[in-house]
Order: sequence, then C-alpha cells, then structure tokens
Amino acid sequence: MTQDQVWGGQADEAERRRWFDPTFKIMAVKVLPGEHYVSTAGQEMIVTVLGSCVAACVWEPRMKIGGMNHFMLPDSGSSDGAPVDKSMRYGNHAMEELINDLLRRGARREALEIKVFGGGNVVAAMNTGQTVPIGDRNAAFVRRYLGEEGLRIAAEDLGGPHPRRIHFFPRIGKVIRLYLKKDVERAVLNREMSYRSKLKDVPVEGDIELFT
Repeated sequence: MTQDQVWGGQADEAERRRWFDPTFKIMAVKVLPGEHYVSTAGQEMIVTVLGSCVAACVWEPRMKIGGMNHFMLPDSGSSDGAPVDKSMRYGNHAMEELINDLLRRGARREALEIKVFGGGNVVAAMNTGQTVPIGDRNAAFVRRYLGEEGLRIAAEDLGGPHPRRIHFFPRIGKVIRLYLKKDVERAVLNREMSYRSKLKDVPVEGDIELFT
C-alpha cells in the first residue's frame, strides 16, 4: 500500500482486500463495517456492501481524491430521540475520521461532495426492540449530522428493504449503487449483527472537531 492511501485499520488487512475487478477493469478495495478508506491513487474503486449500515462517499473535485466509510450506530441505551448520546457520538466519530483524513490531505471543506447510501431495513431481526428500526436510525443520523455541519448531500439512496453494493470511483467522484438479491440478505444480516454486538464493548472515542 502506498503513502497515497489511508486505511482505517491495519495495512495487512487492506492488502488482503485488494483485487483486480474484471468487470470494471480496475483495482478495487473493500471497506468493512467500522472502517474507512481514503485514496488518492488514481485508478481505484472502493467497494462496500450495506444492509442497515450507512456509507458516506466523500469526494474533493479539485484534488480528485475521495474516501468511503461504513458504520452503524450501536444501541444507545436511551430512548429514541434522546439528546446526543453514546450512539450519536460514535456516529460523529465515524464521519469525522473520514472527513478529517481528506482535509489533512489538502481537501477543502467547502468543496466536499458527499453521497450517502444504506440504512436499509433489511430484516426485522435488526430492530432489536428499538421503536425506530436501526436502518432508519442510521439514515436519520447521517442526514442530521451533515445538516448540522453545514455539509451538503449531493446524492442519497437511503432506507427501503434492500441491501446494496456500493462502487465508488474517487478519481472522478462517481458512485454506482446496485440492489442485491434476497439470497444475499442473510449473509449481510449476519455480518452486521456480529458487528453490532461488538459495538457494545467498544469505548466511545473522545470529542473530535472538524479541521477548518
């Protein structure tokens, strides 16, 4: 992995998730739940699969660099609609890590083009007793977060019953969204439920501020 790429995790993990995609004829990198990836490498595609999780694809058109994250809010332990709590702080951290990575590389905050995807209510099992389904909570969070930060959503595809595969081309800012068939829903659900259970033991990160 070159110095032009940033992985929100271990470098060896990144290398294991790189491959040449024969359909798009481009090198691809997969982002899993809880991770983010920023690329200035040029001809590269970032890929993720979403059920109830949300991914933000953030692009800076002048520098032609971009990145993607993949996150889910953990159970808050409080009632829906409560003030900023543990789950909200976790979502803030996931968004700010990605945006700050881009800003550190010279991206201009006011120029960022942001597209958001996911937040599907794929299977009722993901609702875990919450009044508002987890997919809807994730979608509402990312809209609210970006609105409060004054960051415009250039495009969105949130909610609905389907899992999605997202292909992001950070060189040109293009995103291709594919709805996935029913036979892959169980695999997506199992991975996200495993991720969600792990979040209960993840300490909340300290406050982060966006660079200016």
